Amino acid sequence: MLPFLFAIPPASLCRPIDSDSVLARDVAAAIPAFARVPGDSLIGYVALSGTPRVFHGKDLEMLAKNRGVDAPALPNICFVRRTFVPGADQIRGAILATLKVTGAKVEVIASSQKSAPAGELVFPRSGAQSPLQGEIMWHGYVAYGENARFPVWARVRVSASMTRVVTLQNLPAGKEIRPGQVRVETCEDTPLDDSIARNLDEVVGFVPKSSMRAMTVIHRSQIERPNDIAIGEVITVDVFEGAAHLVMEGRAQSAGMKGSTITVRNTASGRDFQAQVASKGRAMIGSAPAIDSNTNGDRIQ
Repeated sequence: MLPFLFAIPPASLCRPIDSDSVLARDVAAAIPAFARVPGDSLIGYVALSGTPRVFHGKDLEMLAKNRGVDAPALPNICFVRRTFVPGADQIRGAILATLKVTGAKVEVIASSQKSAPAGELVFPRSGAQSPLQGEIMWHGYVAYGENARFPVWARVRVSASMTRVVTLQNLPAGKEIRPGQVRVETCEDTPLDDSIARNLDEVVGFVPKSSMRAMTVIHRSQIERPNDIAIGEVITVDVFEGAAHLVMEGRAQSAGMKGSTITVRNTASGRDFQAQVASKGRAMIGSAPAIDSNTNGDRIQ
């Protein structure tokens, strides 16, 4: 094995290429006599790992002859796939490109050290795992070739100046949050935490699912949109049957948001029926016709 190993030159003496396919044009760049061979002709392959591949002159002469080109006395030539080990600066740049958060800071603690094929380093948002003691394991890849990906990883700390919504007083469950009950404050936080409400419009007008204490950071999972129709509310019900449009009054027996189905009791007959919430204080049965007649409809008592 020793003579064989010594016959393989070090990668530094080989011609680097950005593909695993060696074409005739790659050989011709080093051996002009090979230029008469069509440039797109496949000569062979190199390993993605960056291991050198030697193409012997005799083999190149045979390949050229098979393509009708006489190219005698060709020398040996070595090719190697261009590779790199992603460095901290490259990882930081790729993560910042994904975050798109002004002033974000990325500290690279550790990263994969395997040589990757030359290409674009990408750390997608979906590759970031939940922070553990402030550290994030982030899986990314190097995009190379047409649709190939080489996996890489990094353990990082990510922080930025972020906003968050905090309660100013105790908030009861089920009651809409008013502007004076909350405020926005700035803090150093991870921009990867999507569970925290960052702006007032994510909170004001919503209702807590359970009571909340004052000076509490609000998470989106703790609040929900209020129902468009509440239990016991007297509402208007539009009934559509073909071209007919009737209007009646009912009392909601269940609550719901727009698009949901609720139970309504006819205030005149006392009978219950199902209707779909259309907007605040209004439900409907059937579908409105495509052309609006602009009539108020008949009221059923």
